[in-house]
Amino acid sequence: MINLDLEDVADVLLCKTQEEITMSEIKIPKINSRQKGLQIQFYTTVSAKYSETGKRHQITGASEKEVQKKFRKEVKRAMAGQMDFEKHKDDTVEQVVEMFLEFAKGDIKKQTHSRYYRAYVNYVKGSSFGKIPARKIKKYHCDDFIRTLTNGTIVYSYVCQIKCIVSQAFDYACDREIMSWNFMRKVKINEDRCKEQENKELGVWEDDEINTLQSGSMACWNKCRKYRNSPALFILCGTGLRLGELLALKWSKVDLEHRTIKIERTQTEYTDYDTNSKIYEESTPKNKTSRRTIVINDFTYKWLMEQKRRTEQAGIESEYVIPANSGRMVKESSITSTFKAFCNYVGVEYKPSHTCRRSYVTNCLDKGMKLALVSKNVGHKNKRRCLIAKSTTLNTYYKCKNDYEDNLAMQNEIFKIYDFNLGGEQVETMFA
Repeated sequence: MINLDLEDVADVLLCKTQEEITMSEIKIPKINSRQKGLQIQFYTTVSAKYSETGKRHQITGASEKEVQKKFRKEVKRAMAGQMDFEKHKDDTVEQVVEMFLEFAKGDIKKQTHSRYYRAYVNYVKGSSFGKIPARKIKKYHCDDFIRTLTNGTIVYSYVCQIKCIVSQAFDYACDREIMSWNFMRKVKINEDRCKEQENKELGVWEDDEINTLQSGSMACWNKCRKYRNSPALFILCGTGLRLGELLALKWSKVDLEHRTIKIERTQTEYTDYDTNSKIYEESTPKNKTSRRTIVINDFTYKWLMEQKRRTEQAGIESEYVIPANSGRMVKESSITSTFKAFCNYVGVEYKPSHTCRRSYVTNCLDKGMKLALVSKNVGHKNKRRCLIAKSTTLNTYYKCKNDYEDNLAMQNEIFKIYDFNLGGEQVETMFA
C-alpha cells in the first residue's frame, strides 16, 4: 500500500492549477502562412520572454494546429525553466556542475561521462571554488580556480578538459537563467605552469620479435594448451584494429569467403558512479570514420583460423572472435594480462596492444602502400579531414624499424639518381 502525503499532493495540484491558469493567459500570436517550395508553411513568432533560448524566433509547421502545439510546448518548457531558476537560484558551482552532468548523461558516451564525472569529483566537488554560489561567480573566481590547477601537478590537456567541463556547466546554467554570464570562457590557461607531458617511448614490434612470438604461440598451445587467445596479438598486427574493436568483433561480421571484416562495434570501459563499479560493454566505435570494412590479408586469415581452431578445441561456443572462457566478450584488462604473461613466457619484452597498430601502419608504409589507404584502413581517413588524418597516421603511428639491410637497400635505390659512371660523368636524372 502506498502512503501519500496530502500536503505534497496539494502542492502538486496547486502548481498544476497555476501552470494551467498561466498557460490560459498566454495568447498565441497571429499565425501567418507563406509558400515554401510546393507547400504552404505556417509560422508565428515566439517572444524572448517565452523562448527557451531567451531569443525571439519563429516556429513553423505544416498546419495552424501544428504551430499552436509547438508554441504551447515551447512556452511550457520556458516556464519550467523559469521555475528551475526559483528552485536553483542559490545553487553552488558544484551543484550546477553536477546538475549539468546529470543532464548530459544521455547525450554523451558513457565512458566520456565517466571521465567528466571523475574530473568533477577530483577538482570541483568540495573545493572552495565549488562552494561559491553560482550566481555570484566573477571572472577572478574562475582565474583563481584555474591557477590552483596550474601548479605543476596536472598536464595542460587535463586542465583544459576541467575548464571545458565547468564552462559547459556554466553555459547550461546561463541558458536556465541560474547564472547571468559564463566568465570561465574568458579565462586563459598558462601552459608553462602545467606539468610537462611525459614523452613515452612508442615503438613497434620488430620482425624477429613477431617471428619468436608466432612460434611461441603455436608451441604453447599445441604442447600444453596455454595462452589460447594469444593469436589476438597477431590479428591486431595484421589488421591495425584497436584492441576494443577486436574484442567486440563477432564472427557474423567476418566474411572469410570474401576476406573482409566489418568494424561496427568496440568495447568500452567506464566507471558507473551510481553503483561505483567498473562496466565493460559494447558501444559504437571511437568516431564516425572508425566504422569501416577492412580486408583480411593472408597473415591475418591464418591467425583468425588458428583462433577459431583453438576456441573449438577448448569446447567454447561463442559469437565473439576472441571469447572469454565463458563464451562472453573478454575484458580488455584480461587480454592485456594474457599478452603480458605470454610475452614473458616466450622471452620477448612486452609492449602495449597499441604497438600492434603502430606496427601495422609502419609495415604498410615501409612496403609502399599509399598513405591515404593506410589511413582509411585504420579508421583515420575522411574526405574533409584527409590532411589531419595523414598527420595523425604519420606522427602518431609511424615508427622507423631497426632494420639495417632494408634501410641500406632503400637508400641505395633512392640515390641511384646520383649515379656516376667510371669516367666520373654524372648521370642526370629528373625527378618524376
